[in-house]
Amino acid sequence: MTDYEELLDKGIEQAEDLGSGDRFQMPEVDTRKDGSKTIIVNFSDIASKFGRDEKHFSKYIQNDLGTAGHVEGKELVLNGEFRRGNVQRKVESYADDYVFCGECSRPDTKLTKEKGVEIMKCQACGARTPL
Repeated sequence: MTDYEELLDKGIEQAEDLGSGDRFQMPEVDTRKDGSKTIIVNFSDIASKFGRDEKHFSKYIQNDLGTAGHVEGKELVLNGEFRRGNVQRKVESYADDYVFCGECSRPDTKLTKEKGVEIMKCQACGARTPL
């Protein structure tokens, strides 16, 4: 029985090492200033990581910051000067509102429209939340 217990202990140690990290890491915003404009350099990467449409994501950021902007290639160009920390908070706020499930807090959600209402459907727990 000693061999079994040793193998079991070894297996538990290895399993803990594999599962210790979060599988979803909040992306860090990379910004740069260009005159009176702020550019989110990794905008497309963030939208892709969230699994969201760039138009939806950019509209949210612009509305939250109270400015206009447009997508150029993989970057979002915002009119006005904004601190990186402020932009990061807006990205995290978007994730809370449109990416993470309100029931199980997992990022496994999809946005759909049903009868004209935007719904966030969780692929993990099945919850459906109208937005």
